[in-house]
Amino acid sequence: MLRVRPVLFTSRLDEYAALLTALGLACTENHGGWRVLDCGDGKVGLHRAERDSPQDGTTAPGFELRDRNIFVRRTLADGTHAELVDSDHGPAARVTAPDGFSFLADPVTDLASRRPGALAVVQLWHTPDVDAARKVLADIGARPLPPRPVGSAVFRAKNGGLVALLPAGASGAGLALEYDGGLAALGARLAAAGVPAAQGRGTLDVQTPCGGTLQVFAAAAG
Repeated sequence: MLRVRPVLFTSRLDEYAALLTALGLACTENHGGWRVLDCGDGKVGLHRAERDSPQDGTTAPGFELRDRNIFVRRTLADGTHAELVDSDHGPAARVTAPDGFSFLADPVTDLASRRPGALAVVQLWHTPDVDAARKVLADIGARPLPPRPVGSAVFRAKNGGLVALLPAGASGAGLALEYDGGLAALGARLAAAGVPAAQGRGTLDVQTPCGGTLQVFAAAAG
């Protein structure tokens, strides 16, 4: 069991929740400063941050899993470093890439299968070593896909969500979405809801509450 669930740290939690809801995600957990929104093909976590703090507006890569002990054992056996940790929100597994970039995978009780729909959550992994990142994703159980508009190296998590590897000078993470439908129609729907969005080259660039851009890519088959 593996599901994509990046975590966005923001001081504008209510506004981000409203934006993701307008895009078609549904809130499945609401604990005040921690919320989870689900589209059936990946989730997004929202974590409250202090305004203008170093965390505000940043994205941490993350996954959901069933059994962290089995996950760590299998990942180690396949050749990628993984360990059991006690994170600030409870027991988890930490995976570390060869360049030191790491992410958490949290045990959950929601074991639902992927439910393909109009939206998919895309976790962006910026990396100076795409080949090493490919191996990490394969070792944790993600499945490689043919090139897609969101990137040439894309993996699918069995229980929902995509990870796109993007060459970069330094490691980092980001959030995007895929949409299986007309981007122009989605943009019109967002405009009617008061959400600014502009059509790009194969993308819909949605303005975020912090003044940034959330890119929505046209979905590919498969």
